[in-house]
Amino acid sequence: MFTGFSDATADMFWDIRFNNDRAWFHTQKARFDQTVMQPVKALSGDLFDWFSTQYSQLHLNLHISRIYRDARRLFGRGPLKDHIWFSFQNQVEGYAEAPCFWFEVGCEGYSYGLGYWMIPADAAGYRREIDRDPQAMQKRIRRFDAQQTFHLEGDSYVRAKGHADDALGAWYNKRWLGLTCRRAYDPLCTTPELFPLVRDGFEFLMPYYQFADHIYRSAD
Repeated sequence: MFTGFSDATADMFWDIRFNNDRAWFHTQKARFDQTVMQPVKALSGDLFDWFSTQYSQLHLNLHISRIYRDARRLFGRGPLKDHIWFSFQNQVEGYAEAPCFWFEVGCEGYSYGLGYWMIPADAAGYRREIDRDPQAMQKRIRRFDAQQTFHLEGDSYVRAKGHADDALGAWYNKRWLGLTCRRAYDPLCTTPELFPLVRDGFEFLMPYYQFADHIYRSAD
């Protein structure tokens, strides 16, 4: 059961950022496990149990990232990440491009939300679905705009694909879709109350996940 992160969690990530070395990290593994991985596994486990109970039909699987970067993609950086994330994604249908719920904790704080990293065919299907029922999309947008927890993110096409001058434009022209909450470390994240905060956020995002999942499956 998740009981909260601590000041030691942030300290661990800052130490990783400024001591980004495998040999150094080898001496810190027990500390890393206690201050980072134990609360990450507890929070992700509680959320997985909730998804499995409330939304078993989605067949969401839990994936927790590794602290080590892909050696093929260091690009001059150290071998260690200064953050850890986990995601819930339907890996029966696919993996990399399927929409997912995610949570991340790192040096500056924590974040969570919904991501859909669309390949071009999915992005085209996304736009077709909006064109098929623009009023339904407008309703989704109004619901999203009425809250202040999550913010729309994602790269947009340089040249708009359509709806450049209306309320649909900001959503319609996304190359990938992110609905994200970013928070600095706060007293709440050191308590068990972070779990219901993230759970309720994922509950709010569920209609957007189902919309993205429908597009993803339709593109198969």
